[in-house]
Amino acid sequence: MSKLTTKTKNTPELRFPGFSSEWEEKMLGEICKIQTGNKDTQDRIENGKYPFYVRSNTVEKINSFSFDGEAILTSGDGVGVGKNFHYIVGKFDYHQRVYSLNSFDKGYNGKFIYNIFSTRFYKRVKGLSAKNSVDSVRMDMISNMRMYFPTLPEQQKIVGFLGVVDEWIGNLRKQKESFESYKKGMMRKIFSQEVRFKDDNGKDFPEWEEKKLGELGKAFSGLASKGAEDFGQGEPFITYKQIFDSSEINTQKFSLVKIQVNERQNKVQFGDILFTTSSETPLEVGFASVLLSKNFTPYLNSFSFGIRPNSFDILFPDFSKFFFRNQLFRKEVVKLAQGSTRYNISKVEFMKIKITLPTLPEQQKIAEFLTLLDKRIESKEQQITKAEIWKKGLLQKMFV
Repeated sequence: MSKLTTKTKNTPELRFPGFSSEWEEKMLGEICKIQTGNKDTQDRIENGKYPFYVRSNTVEKINSFSFDGEAILTSGDGVGVGKNFHYIVGKFDYHQRVYSLNSFDKGYNGKFIYNIFSTRFYKRVKGLSAKNSVDSVRMDMISNMRMYFPTLPEQQKIVGFLGVVDEWIGNLRKQKESFESYKKGMMRKIFSQEVRFKDDNGKDFPEWEEKKLGELGKAFSGLASKGAEDFGQGEPFITYKQIFDSSEINTQKFSLVKIQVNERQNKVQFGDILFTTSSETPLEVGFASVLLSKNFTPYLNSFSFGIRPNSFDILFPDFSKFFFRNQLFRKEVVKLAQGSTRYNISKVEFMKIKITLPTLPEQQKIAEFLTLLDKRIESKEQQITKAEIWKKGLLQKMFV
């Protein structure tokens, strides 16, 4: 691919060698058929059919609607305006507020159009959205939308190149997923003691010992007697979401709360294990996260509580990060969930949970092993992010 020194009319900044003609302007309605989905598609399963419907930014399900050829689905409702998906010889059904672009004229590649959608179409559609109760896009808006197209060979060249880029990014995602799956399996085996570590001399570690959480440390509460006017400025505090999202507190995402002089509120310290106390589902109560920074002593949100270990010789902080997120422990926590529309756990009952712990040296071995896996997963995530940024830059320069 070569970079043009002088950008000609209606041509992109980057083009493949051998192509120099201007791109042709066309309205979408001139080069393809635009249709809407069925009105009765719903979030349900009936007679073995799996309806396709739009409720977010992803394709949810596939049905028995037969389509022979190539199609682009684009959302026209307020939930995912301008989001789009590409199909080749697929079987699908789609919601009435989703448009299908198909039956492309000779000389026009559907995947090429999809890539245009991926670059600028979303912002363009948002700008065209009708201002009703929710943002929406009418069929005539899409039909009258003007775009620029090169010759079919150049379209195919661009599509082929971007296909290779997508395959590369897809392989990175698969590698990350493989590490994540391996970590999940190893955590299950480690904490069920199916897999045991040995000391530096190759000898077995002592047997794990059963203890109640209340024997390991003391529980403390989050912020008390605070109103909406107290938040947004002041001292840092750990939010519910910080605990729920990660097994280790992200020290870059604190929120702020006003604390008065001489006001008594509990602060979080290095090694404290924090738990969410409520959730909309029983499976999400009691999620844990550990503060592993020694440079901060923030406050804790009102909907969580903490456990401060009596000794790090009994409960190693880097081990806690993994232990309190493992599935065996999570099952014990879920048993305590009480409620109907919202589920809560009792701190008193929570501290009675019995757990089985290895000795400190084995905890350290386990933490080192799982931390190494986390670093590999994080490395793959960084590679994916960089690749996607690089691709985004390419797309901006390869289309008009």
